[in-house]
Amino acid sequence: MPSNEVQPADVPNGEAARPSWLAGLDEVDRRVSRRVAVAWPHPAWFTRPLGLLSHSADHGILWYGLSLLPWLAGHARPFIAYLYVAVPVTLVEVLGFGIKSVVRRRRPTVADPDLPEQIRRPITPSFPSSHASMAVVGTMTMGAMYPAWVPALLVLTAVLCFSRVYLGVHYLGDVAGGLVWGLLFGIATLWLVGPPL
Repeated sequence: MPSNEVQPADVPNGEAARPSWLAGLDEVDRRVSRRVAVAWPHPAWFTRPLGLLSHSADHGILWYGLSLLPWLAGHARPFIAYLYVAVPVTLVEVLGFGIKSVVRRRRPTVADPDLPEQIRRPITPSFPSSHASMAVVGTMTMGAMYPAWVPALLVLTAVLCFSRVYLGVHYLGDVAGGLVWGLLFGIATLWLVGPPL
């Protein structure tokens, strides 16, 4: 009787065996992500600045910079406003590393050496995308203080998420997982700690 489980021999090193339905979903995710990362045009005038923007969000650096905007906007307690954004962004990334260490999904260019490296490949596992989770948390915390900024923050989040797949450092599923993780963490943050006034 055939098994409905992926056998360990069929599973790449470093990744746990998965049910057949999950393996099928993973295959679709890889194919779609590869199409975006390879088949879509990658002109230098677009890819290079996108790569710089993507790298600027490494380890939350972009969001730490944006956390200073309340000071420029004349917030009554700028340091508290800074911490309100910077601390959750840091925590969602650190806790996300724990998820990465459990899932251990390999980066696209590791799993498929034929993929071109548009930007430097991170050394951490692929799922979930920390760039996506930090972007969601940064948008939610900053948006809670300044609702008028939400549209611009959402555009920035969308561009960052797109860049991770387009530049070949994440699968689409990694980004989706990061968005969900960031949303859950952001909701918990807003529920536990209201925005500083």
